[in-house]
Amino acid sequence: GSPFVGETGFKAFSSHVADDGNIIVVFGPHVGISEEGKIGEYLRGGQFSNSTACGAVIGAYNACLAAGEDAKFDSDVYDMQMDEIKQVFAAHAKDISTTENPMATCAYQAFYMVKERIRKIVNTQFGSGKLVLIGGIQINMPQASMDDHFLPLMFEVQQAGAPTEDLMSHFNDISTQQDLKRSPWAATTAQRQVFSFMTWSPPASSPVYQAMHKYFPGALPSQALHERKRAILKRYGLRAENTIMATSLCPDEINNDPSDLPVIMQNHWGDVFPMGGISGAPFVGKTGFKAFSSHVPDDGNIIILFGPHVAISEDGEVGACLRPGQKGNSSACGAVIGAYNAALSGLAEKEADPSAYDKQMDWIISQIAPHADSIKNTENAMAALSHQSFQMVKDQLFEVVNNDFGS
Repeated sequence: GSPFVGETGFKAFSSHVADDGNIIVVFGPHVGISEEGKIGEYLRGGQFSNSTACGAVIGAYNACLAAGEDAKFDSDVYDMQMDEIKQVFAAHAKDISTTENPMATCAYQAFYMVKERIRKIVNTQFGSGKLVLIGGIQINMPQASMDDHFLPLMFEVQQAGAPTEDLMSHFNDISTQQDLKRSPWAATTAQRQVFSFMTWSPPASSPVYQAMHKYFPGALPSQALHERKRAILKRYGLRAENTIMATSLCPDEINNDPSDLPVIMQNHWGDVFPMGGISGAPFVGKTGFKAFSSHVPDDGNIIILFGPHVAISEDGEVGACLRPGQKGNSSACGAVIGAYNAALSGLAEKEADPSAYDKQMDWIISQIAPHADSIKNTENAMAALSHQSFQMVKDQLFEVVNNDFGS
């Protein structure tokens, strides 16, 4: 990970920056962790046994240990980078060998080595823009089951004529660092605080945060849920090339933002077959599912994302949403809330207008009406209505789907 391109390389790179533009440099060594938890080992694709990672750093460390404290290494013009790593580690190898985990200590020592050289070659002479340095240790997790991690150890912003800003505090959230033996109740909030820290969830002090976790306990950010789901399904052999996806969700456009779960999943799984109408119920019916399931790859799989939706406003009102270009909140899900209000007004008991064409709404009213009075008497009718709507969509979906499409 050392920047062996040197000052000349950085000068060439920084000359490419846009006028008044900025530069971000991410740097650091890497280290593997095996399935068994061994630091410095990694099972690479196509291999049957672990190899070292980082091989160069571990190789230099082992060479220094074998050569002893007073080792001198002949320079080799054809292996300049390895020569320099050995020279750095020669002074530290014995001390590293006495630590609890020499491979982990090697990774930290390698970071200091890389950081020192980054400091030597970078500058802010490229213009008026900012130079952002993000340093740390890349952690290669077992590739079959986990995504790689990064341990941040440096985050700073430099600019010509301005003091350097240390932003490392933004990578630490003290609210998650709690002793769960002393405060076991913090276990449920720590996860939420992490998501808020990552800007995947609203700030913990906001009304929308309080409403979401009060009335929808267990709610997760879409990205977090997708990554967890993806890792689990991978163990069952589901891959984009052998799996097709359907959704049974309300077609409201607010369900299709780039950060929404349906969009994130589509980006991973591929094209989507939409089964849902207003409310999210699968109005394509058995015929629609039969058509969709006939598209599955041979011996392939199907994944269906289903359910209703509900909005929460900035001030924590469940069922209210401020849409782009509008000055006041509107309802979401409008169809479900409209059906609930219609049921409360007794519309469900009236004879349907034969000239009207609103079959989906008629059906939703018929499903909500038996529960309307009970919903009205709950602490938060809009939240209760959302949970009842989920049951409605789920029951209908289970009447429509089957596993007759293959193996």
